[in-house]
Amino acid sequence: MGINTTTTNSKCSSNQINIGGTCTSKAEVSKQIISITQGVIQKEDAKGVLLRVDVDNGTVVKTGLGDSQEGVPATPDMKFRPGSMAIPMLTTLVLQLQEQGKLSLDDTLSKWFPQYPNADKVTLRMLSSVTSGYPDYIQENPPFQAAQLAEPFRHWTDDELLQYAFAQPIVCDPGACFHYAHSNFIILGNVVEKITGKSITELLQQKFLGPLGLTETNITKLPAIPSPALHAYTSERGVYEESTGWSPSWGLGDGLIMTSTLRDMTTLIKAVGTGKLLSKESASEQVEDLSKGLPGAPGQIGYGLGVAVGNGWVLQNPVFNGYEGIAAYLPSQQLSIVIDNTHGPNATEGTSIATDIFKALAAYLAPTLPSTVKDR
Repeated sequence: MGINTTTTNSKCSSNQINIGGTCTSKAEVSKQIISITQGVIQKEDAKGVLLRVDVDNGTVVKTGLGDSQEGVPATPDMKFRPGSMAIPMLTTLVLQLQEQGKLSLDDTLSKWFPQYPNADKVTLRMLSSVTSGYPDYIQENPPFQAAQLAEPFRHWTDDELLQYAFAQPIVCDPGACFHYAHSNFIILGNVVEKITGKSITELLQQKFLGPLGLTETNITKLPAIPSPALHAYTSERGVYEESTGWSPSWGLGDGLIMTSTLRDMTTLIKAVGTGKLLSKESASEQVEDLSKGLPGAPGQIGYGLGVAVGNGWVLQNPVFNGYEGIAAYLPSQQLSIVIDNTHGPNATEGTSIATDIFKALAAYLAPTLPSTVKDR
């Protein structure tokens, strides 16, 4: 393992969990987890919530709460869009290539794509940690947001997305600020493809889906979600409507858009959080907070190479086409929390219900290491 995974639960019996120093029965912990989650659901009007919590490699809760559609209960086997959970897969690929001597995170982009702005100063480390200063095609980009919402079924190409990004001014000099921009990951994926001669889709299947047994994960930019699907809803266009079939093609680059399940995302975040697929040195490098002290840094939560980090947690918290999620791992307690939710008609757009559920659960399950994650 690349990261310390010493558990705090060892003094409790096999049917108990250490909650703040007190050995508590798994049945009581499960009851409290569901009660806490239902409280947030009611307060913030989530329509459906998928939730899985594992402690010490044992599943404590795996459930669906609320509805996928009217009259169709949410179930824990339902598939959803995990959005940015693909990003730590990409940065893990980059770290693996560095271990093999095929690249260095300190290589500049000009080695492969000299045409991009500041390519002679932007490094692969900056792309991976979103400190390149590159603008985004989604966030803080009203022209793209208007175009995407006007045609939610439009299939976007990577070139079109990058054109929207670079129509905006550069945010800062390379390495001088933290600015979360999806354009970094499209470019980083293109670099990996150029080095390996393989598509990102092929690489993720070889390095992640196969070795980790992610048999319920499907990589595709097409809108269909395999059955059973958790249906999504949003009020982003001024009216509450279903968004399940909206095109996901704008979310990330080719090979990085997928559908998945609680089971697969739990397996993935555990692999990322423990450094299972990396050397100890690379695993430590992935979770180093590279945003610390930079203008635009997210505050109490930090950002490493494709992952958010803070108070010992390693996580991603995607928001995508009416789906909100979080996948988080706390190595010191071998604790994983994976959530995906959809909105009811009275939910507030622009905030993540999944993040609020996670923070409430983290405060209960790991009171000495509560999460400080914020909505993006």
